[in-house]
Amino acid sequence: MSLAQPADHCGTRYMQMVAPAFFRMADVIRITALSRATLYRRIAEGKFPPPAHLGGRACGWTPTALQAWVDDPAGYLIAIASSQRVPD
Repeated sequence: MSLAQPADHCGTRYMQMVAPAFFRMADVIRITALSRATLYRRIAEGKFPPPAHLGGRACGWTPTALQAWVDDPAGYLIAIASSQRVPD
């Protein structure tokens, strides 16, 4: 599943973005098919990207962060841990 849909325009393929700037909780629940409680538990465990705070009580997920999880849900924790590892 991808958040961007390929399109063909005059024989040239390009990515037509259909994603908003931020996904809200209802969108994330629909995309992932996970409950709100499961999402928050996985965020606490480091197995799901945390939301960005948008101001006040509003928060949302960037398409990039959500796409990283959609591409490899089982490997998300591993990807985060390896990107934050300090070289010897």
